[in-house]
Amino acid sequence: LVDRARRAVAIAARRHPEARPLVIVNDRADVAAAVNAAGAHTGAADMPLPLVRRVLGPGAVLGRTAHDLAAARAAVLDGADYLGVGPCFPSHTKAFASFATPEFLAGVAREITLPAFAIGGITLERIDQLLALGFGRVAVASAVTAAADPAAAAAAFIERLDRRESKMPARPASA
Repeated sequence: LVDRARRAVAIAARRHPEARPLVIVNDRADVAAAVNAAGAHTGAADMPLPLVRRVLGPGAVLGRTAHDLAAARAAVLDGADYLGVGPCFPSHTKAFASFATPEFLAGVAREITLPAFAIGGITLERIDQLLALGFGRVAVASAVTAAADPAAAAAAFIERLDRRESKMPARPASA
């Protein structure tokens, strides 16, 4: 994992040498620190966010997965910079016992002011369901990596999100 993360940071640095590479390591703050990644994304079973912040420093990008509204609220209080919310649908990447309800997803979109990404089983065919619930961000894996033309698949996601973003209502300001 360290070698893959180190390669990802090196590739990102070559593409944008003027900025710190935006590479986020999943689940492993120690690996993120070892390779000077921009941050880490953790779940409830991983290191608590305040400790991740201590390991990676004040400028690190910290993401947290939330499976319910209470976890989303706690992530905000613990200092997350963004949320991964789900899993939303069955996935080819991971198996899940249960999925996020539309009520939970709409609640996050309505209440949480952090950037929130719908995760789990995201496909182009499912984007409109998520947009209708208030999500304009998604995390995608196999829908792009397993596509016959990954670049075209990624472009299609970007185009769909960009096109729909202009039609989405603005998020309410936090109180």
